[in-house]
Amino acid sequence: MSTRPRQRLDASESEGPDGKPLRTRHVAVVLFEGFDLLSASVIANTLELASELSSRNAIQWAYRVAVLAAHDGHVGSSATLLVSTEAFDTRRDYEFDAIFAIVGADTDLDDRSEPLTAWISRARAKAADVRLVGAPLPGPDSPIRDGPRATHREPSCNAAGHANDCKRKSQSLHEALTGALKLIRRDMGDTMARRVAEHLSICSQDALNAIFEDVVGSTPAEKVRAAAHWLQDNCRRQITIEDAAQVAAMSERSLLRHFRSELGMTPSDYLMNARLQVVCNLLIETDLPVDKVAKRAGMTSGDHLARSFRRHMKTSPTEYRAQRKLQC
Repeated sequence: MSTRPRQRLDASESEGPDGKPLRTRHVAVVLFEGFDLLSASVIANTLELASELSSRNAIQWAYRVAVLAAHDGHVGSSATLLVSTEAFDTRRDYEFDAIFAIVGADTDLDDRSEPLTAWISRARAKAADVRLVGAPLPGPDSPIRDGPRATHREPSCNAAGHANDCKRKSQSLHEALTGALKLIRRDMGDTMARRVAEHLSICSQDALNAIFEDVVGSTPAEKVRAAAHWLQDNCRRQITIEDAAQVAAMSERSLLRHFRSELGMTPSDYLMNARLQVVCNLLIETDLPVDKVAKRAGMTSGDHLARSFRRHMKTSPTEYRAQRKLQC
């Protein structure tokens, strides 16, 4: 398999073949030995369906899925089928919007897996959406959730062993489906996530209840709070007010009017305030150059950050960093 050159992934808006705005999200599905094949398929198929359904909207979305592993070649699934993968190291400098790590119940996670799990941990620290499917990753500093190190176990032939195996696979499938639909909901809003779920015959009512338990309310005030919460959670990414309006199931004009009434500011000002808080924290806690701070705060460039920072904070990012570090 050929190795692609390293590059930064661009999740910004572009233009699709039909002239509509196209927003691309890059997703890594990371496979560990013994992973559940159906769970991996569900993630890819659900995201593909969302891309297809969004092509009918004013804004199109496209999920680009990369299948990665600790090494280049093939990874064996729990069904003994081999899946072709790309070594994660060839994507070390990529910034994915989301990462799904699928770990098999019988996976032997030894020292050779540490570079891969460390890469996942760093991705999460950079605000990537990291989701675990299956068994927990090892170590006290697991990037996803705490849990014991997975060790190899001989398959059980008794009824209890079979029942436990079925339960694990069912849980893994639920995590895969829930994670994919929540990702779609985060990007395209509640309505689109529900449309995708309705097209999936394997989507149970329990799964839907878990995914949409915090659905956007029906009143303008509830919708504004949902949009504000979404802007706060996603301010590190390249997002727009139009995206927030989709999440709130409102027109941009309606969101602007009600947002001002409820919170006393525009959605754009609210988003800028959230980003400036991220910027201030990064300036104080890191030595990253301004360009990199801007990228991590969802801004287009260091120049954009400097202009916005001076307008709102009445000082430059460099001066702010120096002043705060002197105080410390």
